[in-house]
Amino acid sequence: MCVELVNCPSCSASLDINSSDEFVKCKYCGSTIRIQKRNVNSDGSTTIADNATGMVIGTVRVPFGYQVQGMLVPSTSSYAYPFGVSASAYNEKGSAVSYFIGEAYSDRSKCPMLSGMYSQGLEQISRTHYKNFMDVRQYVDSYAAIYANGAKATRLNFVEERPMPLYEPFDQAGALENYKRRVEFEKQRSGNAGMTRDIGYYLDGICRVYDMTANDLDFRFAVTTVIAAWKYQIAGMGSGFGDLGSTLFGNSPLGRLFGGNSQKPQPSQTGTFNDMPANSVIEWGSDGLFTLQCFPQEFELAFKGVYTDFCSTFRLDDGIREKLYNMQSQILQDVARHTQQRLDQMNQQFRSWQQIHATQQAAFDSYNRSWWARTNSADAARRSAYQSRMEAEDRISDMRSEGNRGVNTYVRPDGTEVEVSVAYDRAYTNYSGDTLVSNSAFEPGGDWTEMNKK
Repeated sequence: MCVELVNCPSCSASLDINSSDEFVKCKYCGSTIRIQKRNVNSDGSTTIADNATGMVIGTVRVPFGYQVQGMLVPSTSSYAYPFGVSASAYNEKGSAVSYFIGEAYSDRSKCPMLSGMYSQGLEQISRTHYKNFMDVRQYVDSYAAIYANGAKATRLNFVEERPMPLYEPFDQAGALENYKRRVEFEKQRSGNAGMTRDIGYYLDGICRVYDMTANDLDFRFAVTTVIAAWKYQIAGMGSGFGDLGSTLFGNSPLGRLFGGNSQKPQPSQTGTFNDMPANSVIEWGSDGLFTLQCFPQEFELAFKGVYTDFCSTFRLDDGIREKLYNMQSQILQDVARHTQQRLDQMNQQFRSWQQIHATQQAAFDSYNRSWWARTNSADAARRSAYQSRMEAEDRISDMRSEGNRGVNTYVRPDGTEVEVSVAYDRAYTNYSGDTLVSNSAFEPGGDWTEMNKK
């Protein structure tokens, strides 16, 4: 005979229940309890399946009296978690425990170049989500606020912070080492192990309790999760990059292609994650989030019972893990294909730019040569006209000067000039430079040579 030990929901006394019984009566308080059947595996765990498809999601151990259900959420996806998974356990008293698969984000607020034009198309393929880094308390508080808003709560107050509800104390140091190994695995898997430089890790687990009022009913609400983060720098980003086709660098384990102009190193900035140099990025997220909601008077019993059981024993099915891994691999292939397409496109754009530049340079050189030829010709014409004008003005000036002084200017054979009174119409010179003037057309003979008027 199979017997399961459970507690009476009225007085908490132990009940001996036969697996074939539908009802059992408490021998202490006399309450009659209806037995809700559930399929229990040989190890005491219960299998959780998707309500719509029947696909096995995982297993968990929960106390007697709790029903379990699961749901796949394909619309919720990122690289780390390509589809959403949720599971829950609940009883007739209104106590409910839930699990939501983890989420992952990138914080590039200190790395503005990652907002460049080349990131936009890739983000859709890589399913990268962006959000400012939050430590575990900020994250849990933000989730509690979202949960309260969804329930249209009129009150949400933080009550206390508790140790995580686990059978064994949370091994934070061990979890951090496991996370570091996962990061290294992803870096090797995506092929960008040498593109980033690790500069810090963060990992912390917490459970926070809240009071909430919704629909005029008071509830107590607990949220438990572990937040892990990896801070790194883009290799060489602060020292400048080339233009098209030369800016390939990694951003998270995905490895991403972006582009931008060269920029000088910028001073460190202070953020939630200590000092953040301008070329730094944070990859962060949670492996999963557990919640407990129940009436205040049931909270302590539920926290020590079903909530601790659920958080300690919930395991995703190997088929789900394999499906997640295969979808991640497909995303990496899509990213690699997109990256290669971008490189090919950038190379083609660069070759086209070179051709356009060569054509433009040839046209510019031809125009430049024509411009200089036109300029030189026009300048020569201007200089010739100016010279002619100046010579004419000089002649006119000389004539006016001669007229005023009553002389004519004659030019010797050696080019020197001599002025002769207008009373004479002939002028001669010899090798000695002497001048002979006359009013008749006689030829003096000898070595005298007639001079011409200027």
